[in-house]
Amino acid sequence: MDDPEHVEGVDFTGINPVLEDISYPITTAELVDQHGDREVERTNAEPVSVEELLGYIDDTFDSDESVRQMILAQMPRDSEGRTNYSDRGGATPVETEAARAATEQTTADLEQGQATDDRRD
Repeated sequence: MDDPEHVEGVDFTGINPVLEDISYPITTAELVDQHGDREVERTNAEPVSVEELLGYIDDTFDSDESVRQMILAQMPRDSEGRTNYSDRGGATPVETEAARAATEQTTADLEQGQATDDRRD
């Protein structure tokens, strides 16, 4: 992970010291028994406990990185940032009437067996 503090809407700031202090390898059962009540913060949702995320998994972790990866894999969808958000500029594409008409025409052409790029001058 490039920034192990914040990944995909998950804030590991509070749990990282715990994960870094564990003696690895550790089983999921041991992790949940020792730290299941610890919560992982999320950018756009309520925190979720380690037990909620990993309590039903039977696995062994060999590093704090492997625990973080499993936490990310088990994180509910609502943990990610805003839907359709991009920090790359521009706006979310909006379907226009012309785009809908072009799609309908293309679909009609295909249903009739006509090539959509047929150029007859």
